[in-house]
Amino acid sequence: MNNRVVFFILALGLTSAAVQASETFSVIPDSAQALSIVGGRYANLSDASAVRVAPANILKMEKSELLINTAMWHSDIRFEQNGGQNVRINRPWVFPASMYYVQPLLPGRLSFGLGVSTPYGLAAYYPRGMGGGLRYALPYEANLLTVDITPALAVKITDDLGFAVGLDILYADLTMKQFYSWNNIIPGSAEGDIKIHGQGWGLGAYAGINWTIAKRHRLAVIGRLPVKVNLSGDFKASNIPPALVGTFSESSSFKSDMTFPASISVGYGFDVTDRFTVGFDFKWAQNSSHDVLPLLIGNNQALLGGSTSTVFGWRNSLDFGTGMSYQLNEHWALRGGYLYSENSQPQNSYTPLIPGNDRHVFSLGVGWRGKTRGVDLTYSCVYYPARVISGAASNPPNQYDGTYKHQWQVLAVSFTQRF
Repeated sequence: MNNRVVFFILALGLTSAAVQASETFSVIPDSAQALSIVGGRYANLSDASAVRVAPANILKMEKSELLINTAMWHSDIRFEQNGGQNVRINRPWVFPASMYYVQPLLPGRLSFGLGVSTPYGLAAYYPRGMGGGLRYALPYEANLLTVDITPALAVKITDDLGFAVGLDILYADLTMKQFYSWNNIIPGSAEGDIKIHGQGWGLGAYAGINWTIAKRHRLAVIGRLPVKVNLSGDFKASNIPPALVGTFSESSSFKSDMTFPASISVGYGFDVTDRFTVGFDFKWAQNSSHDVLPLLIGNNQALLGGSTSTVFGWRNSLDFGTGMSYQLNEHWALRGGYLYSENSQPQNSYTPLIPGNDRHVFSLGVGWRGKTRGVDLTYSCVYYPARVISGAASNPPNQYDGTYKHQWQVLAVSFTQRF
């Protein structure tokens, strides 16, 4: 056991260095099995990613299990500005990864799990050649990387009821880069760049139950507390006109904070036959925690127009869907799922940094399970209907008004090793 734990901790470090942020603040399952039954996973998920998703489910694992997940995400995100230019995110590929380990302490009665994943994030890279008002209204790079370390402990309360608690140990790293027009202050001045970078840690907790309410029928409930991360770092500005040197500085401190949402999830699982299983999920997410992003940059605050924050004003949202799996034989399983996620972003505070709308996730997957190893493969289409925005707050005004088109193609692969 000790060698396995040492290996896992070393692997966590490698994975943390390799992962990239997800496509928005919204959570998409990171294991191929979880993604394949995306709308019905809470009561039915049986791989080690249950450590974070539905922690009481790890009691089902009779042997130590290591799960490594990787994926290829390809985006098509476009913004057609009203009466202006069309821009498209120019780095369409994202390659997230995650890892989980489950160790039964008393098989079937007490289990420990540990995971590392990138549950929240954004990666928006717009063309540096943007012109017009967009050049100074929209950052050409915005990147939020999160790494969540999730230890969890699950215990069997009765033969029909399992209970688990876990921690969210969350690291966040935020970077934003944007062109800045010194000409607006000193006519004739060359433009410069401004850059914000901050990082920090936060701590939260979660708990879950898995209850066999009748033969073939299961109910899972998971509650997650919000996680507040205090960010600190630096602000940098380039090409400051000589007349402004002393008023502004090339660097200053940066401080902010972000609160990642609380949530309540409920899942129902039903074994229709010994081979065919279905699930139905519901989730409420407190996305209103993404209310305001403070931006404090010391003596350079006036460069943000005197503003000390960016207002998101997001609303709470609901997710619901279904997922199903069919066991072809001892080794092979087919899976499919659908998830609907309600949009959280109001029109007046909409931003191209996090383009979104109501989301539809369609998934198909296949899994192979051997005596000590397993492989899962899933394809998913993440589709957002086109959204027309009018009256979004921006400086200059109306720069964010237009039509947004947004979708992702995802191929996820997971490898399991049992000991």
